[in-house]
Amino acid sequence: MKRFVLIFLFLFQFPTSVSAIENNNIRVIFSSYTQPYVFENGTGIVVDIVKESLELSGYKVIPVFLPIGRGFKMFEQRQVEATSIIKKNSGLKNAYYSDYFMQYHNYAITRKNGPRVEALSDLAYLDVVAFQNASLYLGKLFGETVKVNKNYKELANQEIQTLMLLNGRTQVAVMDEAIFKYFRNKLLASGRVKGKGEVIFNDIFKASKYRTAFIDKQVKDDFNKGLKILHNKGRYKEIYNYYIRQYFTIKQ
Repeated sequence: MKRFVLIFLFLFQFPTSVSAIENNNIRVIFSSYTQPYVFENGTGIVVDIVKESLELSGYKVIPVFLPIGRGFKMFEQRQVEATSIIKKNSGLKNAYYSDYFMQYHNYAITRKNGPRVEALSDLAYLDVVAFQNASLYLGKLFGETVKVNKNYKELANQEIQTLMLLNGRTQVAVMDEAIFKYFRNKLLASGRVKGKGEVIFNDIFKASKYRTAFIDKQVKDDFNKGLKILHNKGRYKEIYNYYIRQYFTIKQ
């Protein structure tokens, strides 16, 4: 009886710790609130590229949509087999990083009549709202700059981030251009933002290249092989163009 109770408690505490790789199901974290890269109906630039790259080796992707912070925890607790949109400096433990497959171009976005941002140092004294974990992803200098800014905050929900900027509740929104434009269009169409939503994209960041992290090296290798095939066949660019054409021009 005592042995049965111990086994039950172990299963209860770690219900999803057993890997699903054996039957070729790969649970992958995708970041919420990052349209058009990730739509929670199972589509989007990132979702399609990850799915198709793995499907070429016979895997089935099971998307898990979560904010970045919660996704980190699930990966480290081995409740999923992979997490997308990660940089090597993310701090994930025991992770196998793929080749980079996606880039975001983040800007310090201000309203048309708002302050100009010409350098990172300008962000030390303005009201700034950034995406979750931006202080980690955007480099050491950015992290040090915003660390001293009491008016700096990070949000998982980038629709709220966009709304805050357009309605004057913050001076600067640090986020990817395509994500901002997607949510601006949505907010304007719903009437939640007055005017035309005109902004300045202050270009003070380099494009950020992202990878997918896996708990299994073989799956990582298979993903890289599939990714090369998508590039060689022109499918990668086809996916990208399908979603992004209406939001901004692709930066080579």
